[in-house]
Amino acid sequence: MTSRHEVAVRRFTSELAAAPAEVQRPVRHDAPRLIRKTVVDFSSLNLPEDARAAIAQAFWAHVGARSSRGIISYWNSMLVFERFAAESGAVRSVADLNRTTVVRYIEWLNMQRRPDGEPWAISTRASIYSCLRQLLRWLERCRPDLVGSIDYPFIPFPGKGRDRPPRATLSPQQLRAILRACEEDIAAMRAARESAARLRVSEGDKPGTLGWVLTQIEERYGGIIPDRYTIEHKGNFWLQQAVRRYGGAKQLGLYLYPRAETLLPYYLAILIHTAGNPEAIADLTRDCLQPLPLLDDRELLVWFKARASRIQRRTFDSTQAFEPPALVRDLQAWNARLVPLAPVAQRNRLFVFKGHVTVNALSIITVHHRLGPFCRRHGLPPFAPALIRPSVLACFYRFSGDLLRTKAVANHVNVATTVHYVQTPLVHARNRSRIADLQGAFLRHVETPLPPSLPTVSSKPSSPRGPAVTMFGFDCKDPLSGTAPGSRSGELCTHFMGCFTCPNAIIPCDPATIARLLQARDHLRAAAVVLHPARWEAVYAPPLRILEEDILPRFGANDLAAGEAQRSLLPPLPELR
Repeated sequence: MTSRHEVAVRRFTSELAAAPAEVQRPVRHDAPRLIRKTVVDFSSLNLPEDARAAIAQAFWAHVGARSSRGIISYWNSMLVFERFAAESGAVRSVADLNRTTVVRYIEWLNMQRRPDGEPWAISTRASIYSCLRQLLRWLERCRPDLVGSIDYPFIPFPGKGRDRPPRATLSPQQLRAILRACEEDIAAMRAARESAARLRVSEGDKPGTLGWVLTQIEERYGGIIPDRYTIEHKGNFWLQQAVRRYGGAKQLGLYLYPRAETLLPYYLAILIHTAGNPEAIADLTRDCLQPLPLLDDRELLVWFKARASRIQRRTFDSTQAFEPPALVRDLQAWNARLVPLAPVAQRNRLFVFKGHVTVNALSIITVHHRLGPFCRRHGLPPFAPALIRPSVLACFYRFSGDLLRTKAVANHVNVATTVHYVQTPLVHARNRSRIADLQGAFLRHVETPLPPSLPTVSSKPSSPRGPAVTMFGFDCKDPLSGTAPGSRSGELCTHFMGCFTCPNAIIPCDPATIARLLQARDHLRAAAVVLHPARWEAVYAPPLRILEEDILPRFGANDLAAGEAQRSLLPPLPELR
């Protein structure tokens, strides 16, 4: 008995060598690539071939994993560098990518002018230069055979960031108005969907009713209203009548799935609650909610910030109807039927909506297009989504006064970044007001008249706690409070005999005070002659050095002369022992 076996196909090295040449040819780094609507084509740059290939390799290796906006931003910086190379002739080969070229590039950027004749902003020049510097550093690390070590200039653009205008922010009243408008729209859409769900149950078997129409769309078309051609096709007269009766396909579709304008209130509400970046919140995924094992009533909202390449987290109350956990669940249930129809790259996105023709995910461009009608409908002043994050952080900082808590809300790594966000005109005005209040309190304390009787100073004071006057005439708020280092509350301050050496001392610039300082200086100098040298050096020499080297040099010659004129009016100081 014979059996047939299929012949195994084996390819040997000789057969592989005979494969078409275009299959084996590696893809060139400078080949054109389409990023959104921008063609990134390094082969079109007017640069030497070896320099162009090296920069293209560094570009795609270092920048290729970034977002589309980041790639396009780097490409625009490369176009600026190409113009520099064409105008200066500084780049003739890859060997010219060195410190000399970098310095010339910085000087060339400093000479660029806008159409109105003004120089480019310092932040613009620094950003364009930073893109080239990062690519050169990649070549230093990964292709040392092409680019050697480069000594980059230190702080090439001093004052970066100082030329920016003050960051504009929304007031707390404006933020509350936006959030209130979002909650009104969300409540109306929830009520409409709940009403449609009840109608499906009560009217699902009554032809022509809204509940029956929604049931038929769910059963026949998977819950998606078909296009106009399908609606007008023979046999769908019932659907044509339903669309006309209930306000058109756009209005009828709100009971089934969201559109871009209905997603906007959800997006803005989550953006305000999280104080997140507009792009990062628009890219929220469907699995952004995570439980907290020890807190059943709270949930964790997690999102990815592409610009920082870090995960951001905030916790919220899961029982509140208008906080992010409840809003995320609304969207997950509302657009679940749209997810299979979305592009593969967008099927994990939370803000998925039905457009006129296709299913898409929310983007910042879509938000800007829908923001104007939203503001006009609710009577809100125009605003940009980028204003919400700094406005929320500034409001939180003004309310809490805690910079570290604000840093935690913002998910910042460095507190300096948080300071940049909260330094708004309102915060500056509040800080100035607080400083003025503290200065007023100090002045009121200094100008308070001395009590008629002075307490007796002893090692174990029996006098009640309160203000007292030292030997040199300075008033102390409470010598028993234990403020000075080494002192304890309830015991006499160890620095009571020399309060002008206290770091919390208040020394007003008036002739009477200066006269007491001059009298104390001469009194200490005279004690050095009569006291034992060791005791004088241990007890009285340190206050004298502070008087002569730190306090008195702060006053001008006229002030010292006015104080010297009043020395004769002061009572003599007791003898030092």
